[in-house]
Amino acid sequence: MKRKTAGPVSQQNSGKIKKLEKLVERLNRIGVMLSAEKNTNNLIEMILKESMEIASCDGGSIYVRTEKDGMAYLKFQATRNLSREFPFKEFFLPVDTKSIAGYCAYSGDSFNFKSMDDVPGLLGIKYNDFFDKQINYKTCNMLVIPMKDFEGEIVGVLQLLNKKTDIGIRLDTIEDFCNYIVPFTREEEEIILSLASQTAILLERSKLMEDIEKLFDAFVESMVTTIEKRDPTTSGHSIRVARYIGKFAEAVNRTDYGKYKDLTFSEADIKELYYAGLLHDVGKIGVSESVLLKRDRLTPEELEVILYRIAYLKKELELKQVKGEIMPDEADLLGNLDEYARFISSINTKGFVTDEEQEKIRNVSSVQFTDINGMPGPLLTEHEVRNLTIKRGNLTEDERNQMNQHAAYTYQILKDIPWTKDLQEIPTIAAAHHEKLNGTGYPYRLTEERIPPQSKMLAIIDIFEALTAVDRPYKPAIPADKALKIIEEEVSRNSLDKDLYEIFLKEELYNTCLK
Repeated sequence: MKRKTAGPVSQQNSGKIKKLEKLVERLNRIGVMLSAEKNTNNLIEMILKESMEIASCDGGSIYVRTEKDGMAYLKFQATRNLSREFPFKEFFLPVDTKSIAGYCAYSGDSFNFKSMDDVPGLLGIKYNDFFDKQINYKTCNMLVIPMKDFEGEIVGVLQLLNKKTDIGIRLDTIEDFCNYIVPFTREEEEIILSLASQTAILLERSKLMEDIEKLFDAFVESMVTTIEKRDPTTSGHSIRVARYIGKFAEAVNRTDYGKYKDLTFSEADIKELYYAGLLHDVGKIGVSESVLLKRDRLTPEELEVILYRIAYLKKELELKQVKGEIMPDEADLLGNLDEYARFISSINTKGFVTDEEQEKIRNVSSVQFTDINGMPGPLLTEHEVRNLTIKRGNLTEDERNQMNQHAAYTYQILKDIPWTKDLQEIPTIAAAHHEKLNGTGYPYRLTEERIPPQSKMLAIIDIFEALTAVDRPYKPAIPADKALKIIEEEVSRNSLDKDLYEIFLKEELYNTCLK
């Protein structure tokens, strides 16, 4: 008995097998791509593009289910058309039986319309050809697929329209629509349904990740705001720095000159920078309030004690004067006491003290008087002299060292957080924002090559924002031009990065920081 030949059939089967293998390979590749994508918008655009290519169709749209005012809606999220320019405009459809997409989301059924004339008979509604008329187009057939997650919940609707004999064909004329449009196959419907379900699960994952990220953002911002309430005078500083540093990164990305022309920050890098900016001063939680909240050289209570001593000494000398017992040097002192009180009050709030003023403070401290208990002592104590003669600022060396420790505390706090891979450099970036290129910064005295570029950027933003802030009750805001001169002085001392400052100037980032 001779066997029947299967040559032509085998070749046909072989062709189908190869086609199926390519499809499986493509679906696996798509699955990997979709699984790797974290951005919801990118995910939606990707699935729409791939679905159109698999089904060889001319157009498509994706609607995503959302809640609005307690009602279920479909948000028009994405659309593509290979033959027409379609102006995208976001809108919402109710999840009900009055539209094709709404009906699909409401029922959970898929629909393969071989002709749009079939819609009234199958759904009891008329196809709305408003968009077709708007772009001089004709929708001939449509595949409508519900996007269901693993629990069977509808998270969106995928619409594909006008399947073509070849995806490369452009539909320009009425004849094109008649000659090149063919029905969607049952096989394509099943493949797209499977792909849509996978996408629905990934959309839910992405939405969950976005919700977690929003929650994390809100938590971190709330934590920073709470910490800053320990020091109300700098409230809002960290949030502003975090927002400005992202603009700086975008400016560096645009730069085609200088040392940093090849430095590029990804979206993930900018997110990392945002958190580093937000948390750069979190270590202040470890600084004592007496140092953190110190606004003048002496506390109001300490100044009041000095003024009391002066007033007491004045009364004593006035009594001697009335009795005729005052000595010439005491008379001279009596004439100077009011001026001493004004001078000390003025020095207490000054940001900078001259050598002459320091010497005058020491002269005042040499004045001796006897208090109400008969105890002799100086008009100014060593503690008071030490604070009043601080050359610049209002912190003593010990207090300055305590304040400088906040950067080290920032690192210690942040390094114990289990950051994701994309955010793992946050502790290092945040903690180094007070380091200087010449190695004189703190907390670790890092030199230029050891300071991350992000920290160098953060240093410029941190200084400019602090100088120009309008909400500091202990000092007026410094005008931008003066703040830039101060930063230029730091650049000339090799404290701040010259090339990054040049970008800051050329890109006019100082205007961004003032908005």
